Amino acid sequence: MTSVSPPASGQVARLVAGHRGLDGIRRAVTDPFAYGAAPLLAHCLPSGSRLVAPRLLRTRYAPGRELAAYYAFAPGRNQSSPRHLALTWSAQPADLAATAVLEREAEVRGLVEPFDHLVAASADGCLTLVIAPIDPAFPRLVRHYESGYVTATAASLAGVRPGADREVRALRYRPGSRHVLRVRTSAEDSAIVKLYRDDTGARTVAVAAAMDALLPAAVPGIRPARSLGYVPADRAAWWAEEPGEPLWRRLPDVEAGPLLRSVGRALRVLHDTDPSAFTSSLPSMYAPHPESSASSAHLPAHGADAELAATTRAAEHIQGLLPRVGGRLRDVVARIGDGLAGRPVESPTLTHGDLTCDNLLATPDQVRLIDLDRTGFAEPALDLGKFVADLWWWCAELGLPAGPAVTAFVDGYGDCDRNRLARAHGLAVLFHLSLAARRVPVHHPEWAQQVARAVRQAEDAVAGGGKASGGATESGTGTGTGPGTGRVPRQRGPGPGESGGPR
Repeated sequence: MTSVSPPASGQVARLVAGHRGLDGIRRAVTDPFAYGAAPLLAHCLPSGSRLVAPRLLRTRYAPGRELAAYYAFAPGRNQSSPRHLALTWSAQPADLAATAVLEREAEVRGLVEPFDHLVAASADGCLTLVIAPIDPAFPRLVRHYESGYVTATAASLAGVRPGADREVRALRYRPGSRHVLRVRTSAEDSAIVKLYRDDTGARTVAVAAAMDALLPAAVPGIRPARSLGYVPADRAAWWAEEPGEPLWRRLPDVEAGPLLRSVGRALRVLHDTDPSAFTSSLPSMYAPHPESSASSAHLPAHGADAELAATTRAAEHIQGLLPRVGGRLRDVVARIGDGLAGRPVESPTLTHGDLTCDNLLATPDQVRLIDLDRTGFAEPALDLGKFVADLWWWCAELGLPAGPAVTAFVDGYGDCDRNRLARAHGLAVLFHLSLAARRVPVHHPEWAQQVARAVRQAEDAVAGGGKASGGATESGTGTGTGPGTGRVPRQRGPGPGESGGPR
C-alpha cells in the first residue's frame, strides 16, 4: 500500500463530519476526483493512463465516522469487464497493513492487471482506495478471482474432473462486509459464490437442504435455491444460479397473483413447522470452519426490539444530514415500539428472516427462495410485516396499486390470529422506514424529499392513517397502496441478468 498526496487540509474531516452538508456528500461520491480520488486512482493505473470517472453503484454514510462509495471502473478500452472498487473517506486513518500480502498474492495469481497497484491511500490514511479482489477482512477472496482456483473448486464440489476455465465476475464487492461472485462457463453453467466472515454459509446451506425437503411437497412450485456445496476452508457457499428474476419484476404481470398466493402459502408452511423438528432435520454434513467452534445446526433468534434498533442505526445518516427529519423518524420508531410493547408477542416460529421480492426469484410457474442467511426463530409477524412493506415499496416504484398484491399474499397465507396481523401492521410501518433509509441513495437528487415523505407517511400510519393510506389494519395486513415512497431508484447493484442467485 502506497501513500499519495492527500486532499486539501481538513477536507476529509469536514466532509465526514457533515459540515459540507448533503451537497458535499453528494458531490464527493458523484465527483470523487474533486475530493481527492484522482491521485489515488492515478497511482493504481499504469503511467500515462487517462483518468475516467468510475460508475457509482452505492453509497454508505456514517456521520462522524466515514463515507464509503462503491464503483465499477473499466480502465482503458476494456469496457466489458469492469473492476469493482471502493473509496472511503474516514475520520480516523485506516489500517491497511494487511493489504500488502494480499496484493502480493493477487500479483502471483495474475489478478493485478490492468492495474499497477490495487491499494492506495492519502498520506494521512483518511482517504483510501481498494480495488477488487483486495479486502483484509476476507483474505480468502483473492483466490476466488482466479479462474483456475474456482474451476478446480467447482469440479471438486461436483465430483468431476476440471473442465473449461470459468469466468469470475463480482456481483457484490463490499470490503469489510460482503462479497458475492458469479462463476460461469456459459449461461447454462453458472454458479453464485457467497463468502462469509464466519460459518453462516454452512448453516445456510444446511437450511436450504432442510427446506427443500419441506416446501415442494407442501406448496408445489416453491423451493429454496439449490446448493452446490460449502467449502469450509474458504467459508464460501456455492449455489446454482437459478432461472427467473426478482419477484418485483413480475408484479405488473397477470401471473403475479398466483405467485404471491404461493409465497403466502409457503410462508405459512414455515411458520407452522415445529421448530424442534426443523432443527433436527438439518443436515450435519456441512462442517464449520476449522477455526470456529460454532455449529451449523444453530439457528439465530430475531426479535422486534432488534429491528427497532437496526432501523434507528440505518437512519443515522438521515439524522446527520436532515436533523429535523431524523428527529421525527426516531420519534415515530419509538411510537411503533410503544405500540408493539402493548401487544403480546407470539412464541417464536421458523421464519425466513429476510422475505423480500429481491429474495424470491420467479418464473411464470415457480418461485425460488434465496438468501436464507437470516432464517431462524422469531415471531411470524416479522416475516409478514417485512414482506408487506416490500410490496408497498415495489408497487409504489412501479406505479401499481398495492392492494391486489397484498391481498393475494394474505389470501395465500390464510387465516391467523388478529394479534399477529396487528403486530405485522406496526412492523410493516417500521420496515417501511427501514427500506427508505437503506434503499433511497443519498446521492439521488430527490433523496431529502423522498426520506421526508417516507417519515410523514409513517407518522400518518402510526397516528391511525394506515387504513386511509392503504396500510394494514388490525383485521388484516392492508389492501391499499401502503405508505409507498414514490418512484425512486434504489442503490445500484448488478445490472440486468446479474441478480439470479443468492446475494
